[in-house]
Amino acid sequence: MDNPPIDDRPISPLVASKPRRSFRQWAVSAVAVIYKAKVFLLFLSLMVSMVVYGLTLGWAFGIGLLAIIAIHESGHVLANRSRGIAASWPTFIPFLGAVISLKQNPRNADDEAFIGIAGPVFGLLASILSFGLFEWSGHLIFAMVALFGMVIHIFNLIPVVPLDGGRTVAFLGWKAWGPGLVGLAVMLFYNPLTNQFQLDPVTLIILAFIVWNFTRRIRQGVPPAYNDIPLSHKWFYGGLWAFLMALSIAGYLFIGAVIHLGVG
Repeated sequence: MDNPPIDDRPISPLVASKPRRSFRQWAVSAVAVIYKAKVFLLFLSLMVSMVVYGLTLGWAFGIGLLAIIAIHESGHVLANRSRGIAASWPTFIPFLGAVISLKQNPRNADDEAFIGIAGPVFGLLASILSFGLFEWSGHLIFAMVALFGMVIHIFNLIPVVPLDGGRTVAFLGWKAWGPGLVGLAVMLFYNPLTNQFQLDPVTLIILAFIVWNFTRRIRQGVPPAYNDIPLSHKWFYGGLWAFLMALSIAGYLFIGAVIHLGVG
């Protein structure tokens, strides 16, 4: 009996058709990728702050103020990277500025001072640039942004941890923190723009955040070797802190006078 003929044509494998992904699935995947890239929180908090500032302070002023804060924080980011210290992207918090979480502690007071002072250096340069734009364009909004930039940095340079001023002169310990606590109370409860004392929820939140971080620093303690940095570095950071604080105060007084004359 003859065998049936063999069909030697290649057998086509069955290809399972994949279901098309919906727009929602693509969106979820995109958000996951952005989040893993550690920029989701940055842009989300940035956009939320921009909307809040824009609706409450006016769009031009709000965006300008947020730009000052963003440039300030970029100084910290670059300083962290240059010293090889792992840190998160900035998280912007409306009316509270922004925070960066360090994933490892600075090796010594030199690193801490370098990272702490970098933000005010960048932020004050941005404030001066804003005032330069006012001089060039004549638009008062740039002067107002510059003025608030100076106020922000007067507060931020108060020598109490976790503020940048406290981190810059952390090697001084209580020699700086004592006067800093007095300056902190004045800045939090006295509004130099209105010459009035104030107490509001935002002030209490800021105070609670600073007190919590300050007491945590005290509880943890600082090893003596942490502050064992060259004396020349201590003079450098101390002098730079004093210069930036004086610049912030002088800038506030000068720009405030210019605005007063312009408005009057």
